[in-house]
Amino acid sequence: MIVVRPKPLEEILEFLHGRRNILIVGCDGCTTPPRGLREAQTYANLLELAGKLKGENFNLKATTIPKTCDSRIAYSSLVGQLEGVEAIVSLACGIGVQVLNEVFPEVQTYPGNDTVFNGMEVREGGIFEERCMACGSCLLGETGGICPVTMCAKGLLNGPCGGFFDGKCEVGGWVNDCGWVKIFDRLKQLGRLDLFTKIRLPKDYRDMQNPRRLSLEEAATKKAIPPLIDEVKEPGKRPAYSQLMKKIRNGEFVVTGEVEPVKTTDLSEVLKAAETLKEYVTAINVTDNPTAFAYMNALIPSYYIQEKVGVEAVYQMVARDRNRLALTSDLLAAGALGIKNILALSGDTTTMGDNPQSKRVWDLDVTQFIYMISKIVDEGVDLAGNEIHNPPKFNIGSSANPCATPLEPEIYKLVRKQNAGAEFLQTNSLYDIEIIKHFLDECRAAGLKIPILIGITPFKSVKMMDWLVKYVPGVVVPDEIQEKLRKAREKSKEAFVEMNIEIFSELCREIRKTTRAAGIHMMAIGFEWVVPKILEGAGLK
Repeated sequence: MIVVRPKPLEEILEFLHGRRNILIVGCDGCTTPPRGLREAQTYANLLELAGKLKGENFNLKATTIPKTCDSRIAYSSLVGQLEGVEAIVSLACGIGVQVLNEVFPEVQTYPGNDTVFNGMEVREGGIFEERCMACGSCLLGETGGICPVTMCAKGLLNGPCGGFFDGKCEVGGWVNDCGWVKIFDRLKQLGRLDLFTKIRLPKDYRDMQNPRRLSLEEAATKKAIPPLIDEVKEPGKRPAYSQLMKKIRNGEFVVTGEVEPVKTTDLSEVLKAAETLKEYVTAINVTDNPTAFAYMNALIPSYYIQEKVGVEAVYQMVARDRNRLALTSDLLAAGALGIKNILALSGDTTTMGDNPQSKRVWDLDVTQFIYMISKIVDEGVDLAGNEIHNPPKFNIGSSANPCATPLEPEIYKLVRKQNAGAEFLQTNSLYDIEIIKHFLDECRAAGLKIPILIGITPFKSVKMMDWLVKYVPGVVVPDEIQEKLRKAREKSKEAFVEMNIEIFSELCREIRKTTRAAGIHMMAIGFEWVVPKILEGAGLK
């Protein structure tokens, strides 16, 4: 049995604003309380009255379907009733709403209910797809009838993450469709991309703890997911707390570096790498369990780099491994240790790493994480509104993937990150100046105003280059660069290094001279000694 509760009429009126011919569709299936023809007619009467009070002149009709979750029954029941219909309000569960959106894509179906609990019969044989997790607050009206809770492999409410290519998801080996690309395409089809860039606040997990029990009285009032928020953080309003942000705001072309603590308690190699970069960069990123490998927490190396090496750190934090409590705790600790830059990231899925059996957390997605940091810094409260004494002062960055395909959902996601409070972006590794220019132009056209640092990764070997080209979707290394490096390596290792320096010095010069980029982010893990040579060759020292 599927338990539902009616959505507030005010919410439905927002969905239907500007529409006239509306069809209310009941369901004679397995929802409780019942949502059949009688309930559909009553609902139509209530909606008509509520609409008049708001100045809407709806033409409402009511019907019902024996079983909305069966696409054939749904089609045969409604196909002759949709002439002139501008929108459907379904009184079925979340599965039924999705079925109607799929069967009749030319007319958007909105949920009239929130689905709060599922109790399903077990049948042997057959294959089933989970379409509704009974989260208690149906998002389908905001996501074009596609559920992000079930269709996104990470369950993100503000997707997509950076792990999609050709519309496919990295989780499972690029086989399954990215749920958020599908949502983007659907909202674009409906002319509602304004919904895509709004921020969805995190779930309230109190209603989702096992063993799950349900009080119908409580179900009638509780909502597990807050509504969309229209709050937009205006770029440049937050003070520049870090040297990195001060230089960017002053119009300087900045360079940042990156180091990676590994599975050890020995920081000597990390500090040595930081010393190599010190005179050439404004700040050094410290990675946080990259590619889901369990390494030393990035906070301690970040602190040591600032205290012992004397260069500002960018403390990377992934949302994959911590819930909002742990993220808040680490942020407070970072503030106490004098960290001023946070790079908020989603994190790669755990199946890519050295502990593939581990549970993915993602209590917050990266947009929600950025929003939480903004509240801590700007308002001095945590995500629940609890006051923080002497709140930390951070500038907030995040990542961008210019190689994502399609690119448009990625660009709109970056606008959402900006709305949540991100102040700068660092891109994945890029090798083609035309791709860089195109990406920056698209960002500007979409209204992205925050500065962007272009990621640069020199090649440690031909093997590394071949691996990136073959196994990392979206990485484009121009044939000319590949050919030059291969020929150089045939001569000697030294010639290969010299060609690296020549190629990447020229790329850095081109980025500075011909693009709107705010700077360069150098990623040369285990190869840090080449960075000074590249930057000197580019005239950036």
